[in-house]
Amino acid sequence: MICNVPKLTVTTWNSMQVVLVGPTYRRYLEKTLEAIKRKEIASIIGQPGMGKTTILKKAQAQSSGMTFFLDLSSRNDIEEEFWDKVDRTKIREIVRSSLNSKKAKLGYNFLKRIMGIKFESWLSQACGKYEEVDLRLYCLDYQRNFDGVLRFISDLKNFTDVNLMIDEVRDSHIPKIHRLINSGLGIPVIMAIPTDSYSKVTDLAIRRRLDESRISLDSMLTAEDIREIVDVYCHNLVEEFFPIVLSLWNGGELNTVSSILQYMKSQVESFQKECGEDLECVRERIKSSHSLNDPEGKSRDLEKQIRDLIASEAKELGITYVHSRGKRVEANGKSLVVGIFFLRGEEAFLGEVKLMNDDREEDEEVSLLSEVKFVEHERRKCNVSGRFVITNSSRLNVGNHIRKIEITTLEAVRVLHGDSEILREVIRPIFEGTLDEDRPAENLASPEAGEKV
Repeated sequence: MICNVPKLTVTTWNSMQVVLVGPTYRRYLEKTLEAIKRKEIASIIGQPGMGKTTILKKAQAQSSGMTFFLDLSSRNDIEEEFWDKVDRTKIREIVRSSLNSKKAKLGYNFLKRIMGIKFESWLSQACGKYEEVDLRLYCLDYQRNFDGVLRFISDLKNFTDVNLMIDEVRDSHIPKIHRLINSGLGIPVIMAIPTDSYSKVTDLAIRRRLDESRISLDSMLTAEDIREIVDVYCHNLVEEFFPIVLSLWNGGELNTVSSILQYMKSQVESFQKECGEDLECVRERIKSSHSLNDPEGKSRDLEKQIRDLIASEAKELGITYVHSRGKRVEANGKSLVVGIFFLRGEEAFLGEVKLMNDDREEDEEVSLLSEVKFVEHERRKCNVSGRFVITNSSRLNVGNHIRKIEITTLEAVRVLHGDSEILREVIRPIFEGTLDEDRPAENLASPEAGEKV
């Protein structure tokens, strides 16, 4: 198996194996365990798929005493879920020793024993006849409502530590959660609350209690967390997937742990249709689909996409002319072809795309671009008002007279594959502070062949 991403990427309350990876998650788990140790109230806030349930399940596994794990995702009433989770056998085991020590008080004597009446049978008959806490627990003599839940927990904590973990708390559950918190039971209550449900809590008193020990999972992953998640679930392809996933996370396309896992799973399954279980084949397909094999050619392709987009929105941008191909210009006695040339009235704007696979810091064409003072168009000179370079290199020097617009290699690849939203974000900085949106646009002119400065 190339990757080990589960079919269901969201942990459920009955998951047999729970994986918690990443230093941030381990830190939050320790914070949760500390809240349990101190018998505090804690809330874990986050979108579905961010690991709320995973933290709860790991905390449950490492907690002592009796933990009730309530999954409210399909429940309207907390008490219904709670009583379904009460294990009568375990409760009886907890109080058995206490009941054995008070047999006589409960009416079980020597005569009953020699008559062959077992103590357990006698206890069942004694239910409701004695006001003993341990007998009440043994018999589960409680009303099956919320008040009964509170009384049951109050009794049980006399015999063992009680932890309450509540998953998928919705705003409809909050009033009873508030009652539970204010009941004075003195037990730890750890709640996982989806972000949208938390945002609907308007009662300031409840919000204050939820915020006392809040863990917020939204957008909290670090690069180290993401790498470890990728490594655990897809170790064979961690070097290929990590930079891609990190870029998608930083760009907001992936925003939950679940979405990261689902993305890797879909990518591998797609390439396995061609490669089967050939790991090297899958690795090469991932590389080729997210890398620049021909940076110069891809730069020209991206320039064309930018020209086409600017031309399609020229009127809205106040642009009067867009050259449909590279424009030959001269500076310091040398000529170069600038990939992007457009006019706004008599003001000229020049730009180039420099996609790179190396770490060079200087580029001759970029240096020449900074020296271009004017452009000849239709036998008239137009002063250059703006120069820009779009590049995936953070090391490339562009000087003080050129606006540098940085994009990631993955963003460039995605634009080249047709992602128009990223393309719009790429060109947006070109016009920031340079175009007067109130000035009326003129009609686009047709480019003339062989134009030179």
